[in-house]
Amino acid sequence: MGEDSTGDGSSTRRRLLGAAGAGLATALAGCGAVVDVDRRTETERRSVDPSSVSTLALTDVSGDIAFHAESRDDVSVVVRKHALGGVSFDDLDATVRTADDRLEVTTDEPQVVGLGGGRIDIEVHAPPSVAVDELRTVDGDVRAESVPDGATLATTDGDVSVSDARGDVRAESRDGDIRVEETAGTLSATTVDGDIRVQNPGRVDALRTRDGDVVADVPAAASDAVVASTDGDLLLRLGDDLSAALTARTDDGEFAVSGGGSAFNVRERTESRLRATVNGGDAAVTARTRDGDVTIRA
Repeated sequence: MGEDSTGDGSSTRRRLLGAAGAGLATALAGCGAVVDVDRRTETERRSVDPSSVSTLALTDVSGDIAFHAESRDDVSVVVRKHALGGVSFDDLDATVRTADDRLEVTTDEPQVVGLGGGRIDIEVHAPPSVAVDELRTVDGDVRAESVPDGATLATTDGDVSVSDARGDVRAESRDGDIRVEETAGTLSATTVDGDIRVQNPGRVDALRTRDGDVVADVPAAASDAVVASTDGDLLLRLGDDLSAALTARTDDGEFAVSGGGSAFNVRERTESRLRATVNGGDAAVTARTRDGDVTIRA
């Protein structure tokens, strides 16, 4: 499978602190005064015995999430509190608790009216024996390295990046890019506004974006796999061992096909649809975009 150079998409998420700072500057612009905005950061570290934990879940986090699986004797939870204006660190709380072998981390921030605000970033280092259920934030990026077993990684406003995942992965964002580098299991990735870039997944199930491009290796595919964008280009790099029936559609774009030899057999090609078999397979793979080109590298 060929290697393509793909640039990282810029993050589209909006930071609470940045917005608050910008609002403060605007409010003071006509006052003829210079005010030093009080921005503070405090870091806390908490340690959990891994013998009491089988599964990890981060839910309702307000900021960035980072996860690393590595050889170690504890589960380390790093809590970084970011406060602006009159918000106190005491107003920013992170709860780390274990219930029924499940380690749960949540955060709580004050609802501020006017100037000020805060968020909490969470970083977790855990031994590979701890499975990841979900890593979910409201406003931040999610980054995971060496994720054991299956996991859901989700953000409302931010980017998601995954590398070296041992199991199935589901990546979700409403407003941000998704980047995945190597999974052993099945991959599903969905974003509303952002690009999706995938290298070396174990198997592709669904890759969907409404406004963005999709560039993906497809070494294997689940039955009825879908790669789709409403407004963007699609580039699929098919693996040598992929066995599938491929259907590609575009309402306002062009098709480009390269490589494949006898393994890639075009059955139909019109202005809006391309149908082909790959290694004589019958697992359905659909690539579709309304406004964009479809490139197939077999």
